[in-house]
Amino acid sequence: MRSINPAIKFVSLLAMTFFLAYRFDPVLNFAVFFLSLVILIASGVGIKRLCLFMIPVLIVAAGMFFTGYRFSAGHSMPVTADAFLVSDSRWWNGLAQAGRVLAYGGLGFVFALTTDRLFLIRSFKDQFHLPQIFVYGLLAAWGIVPHMMQEYKRTRAAFRARGLSVLPVSPALLKPLLIKSVRWSEELAIAMESKGFSGHEKRTDYAPVKVRIRDFFFLAACVALMVAAAFLR
Repeated sequence: MRSINPAIKFVSLLAMTFFLAYRFDPVLNFAVFFLSLVILIASGVGIKRLCLFMIPVLIVAAGMFFTGYRFSAGHSMPVTADAFLVSDSRWWNGLAQAGRVLAYGGLGFVFALTTDRLFLIRSFKDQFHLPQIFVYGLLAAWGIVPHMMQEYKRTRAAFRARGLSVLPVSPALLKPLLIKSVRWSEELAIAMESKGFSGHEKRTDYAPVKVRIRDFFFLAACVALMVAAAFLR
């Protein structure tokens, strides 16, 4: 999954997301969720890291289950899902709502945890023709983020050295960080302009991102899964 073109991956997973939005089927939602977990583990995502990311998704899914169970349109129509019988439509409605959250979360993690951010920006530029000014801005922003994290830790350590306890989101911590971020942005913009970086001139790429056969196979596999789900369910 990490070698798939991010632009093709984005289109494929977005299409699956819209497909699930028009399907009220908890079996399909849970199948997509478990398939996403298999893909994530096969792509090398650590189980511990994956579990930490899944905690808020599971909490939201539990909340949606109880919401769907409590506020159901009907209560007497039995619903059969393959081998088991759900004797109350409230259970079916709750499972459908919870499964949709899990399916969306799984697809989102497949994209976020298996995609390199720089590779993503480059693919958007080559496949979606993203303007260069946005490409330079995004690349510069990703370069500033590590400095922001270091500055945040230094400021927090300075408060501790003076015996002051502040909250992680205290204005006393965020205000210096915001001021320095603006200063870094201005310095970076001046440096890029002085080196000839402009969003209006055409440039060649040293290593352009291309769409390969494996990317078309991934897109075709996603389309095939959606067609199979539409006919089988």
